[in-house]
Amino acid sequence: MKTKVLMIFSVVYLVVQGLILTFLPQEVHAYFNISVNGIGILISQTLGAALLAFALLNWMTRSNILGGIYGKPLMMANFLFFFASGMSYLKAADGYFIWVMAGLSMAFGFSFGYVAFTHPFKNS
Repeated sequence: MKTKVLMIFSVVYLVVQGLILTFLPQEVHAYFNISVNGIGILISQTLGAALLAFALLNWMTRSNILGGIYGKPLMMANFLFFFASGMSYLKAADGYFIWVMAGLSMAFGFSFGYVAFTHPFKNS
């Protein structure tokens, strides 16, 4: 598996989500009909900042050898984040947008799981 491509696609996905949650939290809350208050906005912006930090981490390690024991902590963190967020999206799925987000998150989760548990030099 080409891990560089996987890392770049995950960076794009995380940056889009991070920027939206950091700079447009009121609009996101209004789109999903969630009552907006100070703490909800703060939590959304903090999550957006964490997503941007995770994107930066993925971007800076995109050219490293990943898989097997190389980059295992990073692959496991990505696997956990994407799989858990995908399961959360599936639980809350009530519209087309959430189904798409669930599908993308689960695809990334399974991809990072595959990379984490396979040898990086094995030719399939």
